[in-house]
Amino acid sequence: MKHFLAAIDGSEASYRALSHAAELARNLNAALTVVIVRLIIVSRKGTYSAMTEDEVQAIAAQAGDVAARSGVTQPEIVIETSRDTSFTIVQVGIDKEVDLIVMGATGKTGFKAFLLGSVSQEVLRKAACPVTIVH
Repeated sequence: MKHFLAAIDGSEASYRALSHAAELARNLNAALTVVIVRLIIVSRKGTYSAMTEDEVQAIAAQAGDVAARSGVTQPEIVIETSRDTSFTIVQVGIDKEVDLIVMGATGKTGFKAFLLGSVSQEVLRKAACPVTIVH
């Protein structure tokens, strides 16, 4: 395994998943990419982002800190904007040719918390590579 993808959203579960992915990357001398999906919501009244730019940048900064504590000093951080979080995570995995996607079992959406594992379930079903879910 040469390349891992950690999908994070600012939740504690996603940071645990990132820590796990970073430790794997360090131990296997593999690349680590971190993806943050900025969910957009489209309605009749317009398009809204579930996260502000400041929130996205804070998540990215925290991601760098978590990875560094696990021994990965310069992970690639990818920020995507999408209406479909799970599709975007899978697509980034394909585009980056990752060997493993690592993500938390639960996380946040624009509605604060989503049904248990809804995004992770979709990624598990659609991913072209193995997926590890961290509790």
